[in-house]
Amino acid sequence: MTPADYGAVLALNNAAAGLVDPLGADRLDWLRLIAAHAAIIDLDGKPAGFVLTFTPGSAYDGLEFDWFTQTYANRFLLIERIVVATEHRREGIGSQVYRAIERAAKPFDRAVTRVRTHPLDDGALTFHTTRGYIEIGKQPLPDGTPAFLLTKELAD
Repeated sequence: MTPADYGAVLALNNAAAGLVDPLGADRLDWLRLIAAHAAIIDLDGKPAGFVLTFTPGSAYDGLEFDWFTQTYANRFLLIERIVVATEHRREGIGSQVYRAIERAAKPFDRAVTRVRTHPLDDGALTFHTTRGYIEIGKQPLPDGTPAFLLTKELAD
């Protein structure tokens, strides 16, 4: 991901409003600079999605990151967000991206993420549980609604 991709990334993020946190250009620029992975999902030369991940010790400031750090110390890779364009969902893109991220997370022993509960994103929850993620806690979001905290052990 480069600054030239920001327009497409922000449009994709806005199209997923309610499923992911809002994102502005300044925040995206900062996240890209501190991320372990800040990548565009390219499909036929066009952005079809994007991914942001963070490792322990990064400057990332999400509430779930603090919770995972307290729970797992430095033994996790946080999948902060994966957004796939609406017209490309259910095509296997998310599964391909998750396989790649999980391979990258193996040295950390686990991949972790958060899924909103209000509105409940049944599709995302089913997607994660089918991939082997389990709920390990709930955390209140700034609006007071809880989010599921999920983990997938990646040890051999």
